[in-house]
Amino acid sequence: MTTLTAESKGLPPQGKEVIKSVLIPNAKVIDGNVHYVVQVQGTFNAWCVLKRYSAFEEAHKEFMDVFRMSFPEDAVLPPKRIKFFQSHTSPEFIEERRVLLEHYLKKIVAHKNLAKNPILTKFLTKGKQKLEVKEKEEEMPEDVEITDVKIAATRIMSDHVLYQIDLFNERKRKTYARWCVLKRFTQIFEMDQKLRASLAEEPDDLATLPPAPQRKAKLLHDHMDKSFIESRKVLLQNYLQKLIRCPVAIRSMIVLNFLGVQ
Repeated sequence: MTTLTAESKGLPPQGKEVIKSVLIPNAKVIDGNVHYVVQVQGTFNAWCVLKRYSAFEEAHKEFMDVFRMSFPEDAVLPPKRIKFFQSHTSPEFIEERRVLLEHYLKKIVAHKNLAKNPILTKFLTKGKQKLEVKEKEEEMPEDVEITDVKIAATRIMSDHVLYQIDLFNERKRKTYARWCVLKRFTQIFEMDQKLRASLAEEPDDLATLPPAPQRKAKLLHDHMDKSFIESRKVLLQNYLQKLIRCPVAIRSMIVLNFLGVQ
């Protein structure tokens, strides 16, 4: 995790500040509107800005006007909320959009030409505030079977999508240090439901589980659309990374068997 340093006095000219890294650790609901807290590490300073989804949308349009042919394909802006079907202030919706917006920004910052572009600099410096609090990185439980997880690829089948989940254990001998499993979204969702059911009588343990990505109605979403698949991949990877850092989950045979731990 990138360490953010407190903003100092006497900031250098904005044009010399290059964006190095970004995080969106949380969001705030202010006067009925959701504002995402964007933490920024520049060349010289760190700061934060509050941004609504509409501001991301406006910046994205500017990027597309300038970089339409070279804009990174995996930088996918999450779609607009479907009115009457989704509450923009529900915790589930806010968390899903937070994860996707953070992924979107990180992909842009990783692109050298975009990271130095005035569009991004203006977006991430307008309304800047001093960064007071550092986010504490989640610690990996000791003596676990999985130390990292990534969704490396997707395979589009005739009527469903398979997600290639790469798993790692840096604490084992190399022979068993890496493996992968192929899973459908439905299988991951059902595993999460089974895990929650097993903890029904342990409310304190149940409360520590990370929320799983929600199902999406096929009448409202094209599950085979490229942008939908990419967004779901990001959400699933975020969920699985949190799952293996949850002491209750990573020691559950439901999770270990599902992820191919022998």
